[in-house]
Amino acid sequence: MPTSDYLRPGLDLVFVGINPGMASEKAGRHYAGPGNHFWPLLYESGIVSEPLTYREDERVLEYNIGMTNMVVRASRGLHELMINELREGAKALRKKLQSYQPKIVCFNGKRIFEIYAGRQAAMGLQPREPGEPIYFVMPSTSPRGASYQKADKLVFFQQLKELLDRVRSEA
Repeated sequence: MPTSDYLRPGLDLVFVGINPGMASEKAGRHYAGPGNHFWPLLYESGIVSEPLTYREDERVLEYNIGMTNMVVRASRGLHELMINELREGAKALRKKLQSYQPKIVCFNGKRIFEIYAGRQAAMGLQPREPGEPIYFVMPSTSPRGASYQKADKLVFFQQLKELLDRVRSEA
């Protein structure tokens, strides 16, 4: 069962994943894999005010937050995706983002942002081009991202929360 996009015009924040993992595909929900840090970090950082799980992923819309993936096809990891799939997914994602115009787009994984942007990137806030949303890059919340522990990932979620608060206060 494919995961659904949670998108609508004017969202404060949209999370972009690489693609659904096998557990997410089976559940039809975002970040359903065992050990994925996404849902606990979303709450621990204060981005949402209550603990949520993949079973209620659509509730992110209550917080004016959206979710989508760069590639629709499920896989066990980025290594199973072909570069042409990623590039085509980046084109489709660009169209979605232009259509819905979120204020902040957070890429859950550095490599997908680099493919999307066509350039190398550092983690965190990205240089802003005119007419583009604010881009933020964080390490993948997958437990396979062993170079970043959960506590390290929390720092990026906290930075994203500060950015989100600033954007909301300027609105």
